Amino acid sequence: MKPTLSIYLSILLALITIFVCGCGVGYILGKKSEQEQTTSFVLADTSKEDAATWKDRTLQRLTRFLKLSDDQQSLTGQEVKTTSDAIQASRDHTVEDYYRHLLNLHLRLMPHLDKDQQKLLEKDRKSLQLAIDSRYQSSITE
Repeated sequence: MKPTLSIYLSILLALITIFVCGCGVGYILGKKSEQEQTTSFVLADTSKEDAATWKDRTLQRLTRFLKLSDDQQSLTGQEVKTTSDAIQASRDHTVEDYYRHLLNLHLRLMPHLDKDQQKLLEKDRKSLQLAIDSRYQSSITE
């Protein structure tokens, strides 16, 4: 049995329908994605859990590798904790500097933008500042 013209037209109509629906969904998702990009910031995580995990893994590795006694493990644990605390403080300071640089970048970009762009960037900057303030409980200023 040979396909008829009506079968070919039905297939063509189905393909066109699928294409149009795909374009519509892509358009809607694209618009939604653009809106989400400008609404909020996700700040880098500097959790204390990461530091505790690092400290535990390091102590376990040293204990196995060096075959530490209980006394040595206790003393080594104190040294690892001191180092872990210093690393965490350094990391926190670095992340704060990172956000300070982003806020300053926004200020330096302002003269190069038109009024509409400046409004968008200012909205973005305020959103970043709010995210920073909520994370650090203190304002990182220019």
